[in-house]
Amino acid sequence: MKAMSFEGSGFEYFKIWIVNILLTVITVGLYYPWAKVRNRRYFYANTRFEDRSFEYHATGKQLFIGYLIAMALFIAFVVAQQISPIASGVGFVLFIFALPWIIWRSLKFNLRMTSFSNVRFSFVGGLGNAYINFMVLPVLFFLILYGIPIAAAIVMPSIASDGMSTIVGMLIGFCLVFIPVFALLLFAYIKMRNSHYSVNNSRYGQGQFSTWVETEAFAKIILKTIGIAISSSIVFMLILASIISATIGLSSAFAVLQGMSNPEQMSSGLGSALLVMIFPVYIGLIGIGLFVRAYFYTRQRTYLIENLSLDRHITFVSTLTVRSYVWVLLSNFLLIIVTIGLATPWASVRLARVVIENTQLHSEAGFDKYFTEKQEQQSSLGEQIGDAFDVDMGIGI
Repeated sequence: MKAMSFEGSGFEYFKIWIVNILLTVITVGLYYPWAKVRNRRYFYANTRFEDRSFEYHATGKQLFIGYLIAMALFIAFVVAQQISPIASGVGFVLFIFALPWIIWRSLKFNLRMTSFSNVRFSFVGGLGNAYINFMVLPVLFFLILYGIPIAAAIVMPSIASDGMSTIVGMLIGFCLVFIPVFALLLFAYIKMRNSHYSVNNSRYGQGQFSTWVETEAFAKIILKTIGIAISSSIVFMLILASIISATIGLSSAFAVLQGMSNPEQMSSGLGSALLVMIFPVYIGLIGIGLFVRAYFYTRQRTYLIENLSLDRHITFVSTLTVRSYVWVLLSNFLLIIVTIGLATPWASVRLARVVIENTQLHSEAGFDKYFTEKQEQQSSLGEQIGDAFDVDMGIGI
């Protein structure tokens, strides 16, 4: 097993980041596509394996076309909201229909614009499956999770008025028990299909990525994540209740010692004591959220990567732990708050390093032989494939 490495530094990236911020502000956002290209080129170039690095070949001009289209559509949607609710509804429906095509184009473009050791990646997935994965199934998920309960809430009053309490009880039980289960399984199924679609249709030169993941495994990860979120929240609330109770007791005792017999004085002192606790409570809630996010991301990533292979010759392992990932997330958050955002480049570099350097590759035949073979097979495909639509898939790798 050999781990990937990340050689970037916060100070180097800060120089790129601050220039990007300034130029984006000066150009009223028009420089954003070029800023994104510079950011990606820096992170790609500093991601290395076996003394070989990644490269990002897109240009600001290519991203600018897609950026202009996206901004024009956004402005049109905002204007439509002000003109007519019907127009905004039509715009939202059109966006839902366009989203799978945008994601499909984004996958094709971003992989084609990425190379490792002078060998391009590519994506060969079909548009039809994109519409199933990113429109049909998500719409079905929201219909099950929200549509059925809303319909039941509309129907139940009329049923209850006719004295059909048994049917009402069955409807309530169905909404409380079966709908969450169906929604959970469907969400896990969507994660599975998205993973298969994104990975199995990806290519490295002539090489093929492949994975086989199961709905059941994703459902278990989601259930454990929900359980951790609930249990963490309960523990936090109990601790908070104990602290508030102790604070009230101490405030009352202090007020008596100070001779504050006036209820208004005692209330003011108690209010000040509770006000001081707002910041710790806020940090505690954020900490729980980051911990839950870290657990879901690391468990999902570990499962996906351990089932990932390239041409059956190279396998992957994730050594990223919940503890290390949540520490980076929490410390990054505090660092950005304390520095009023100026530490964002260092936070980005730290996050990239902990993820990349906890990714390991294994090959029985040897990496040099495989990469050299792919370089020799590299076809002379065109450097550009048209307009760019850049969205994040978020499959967890």
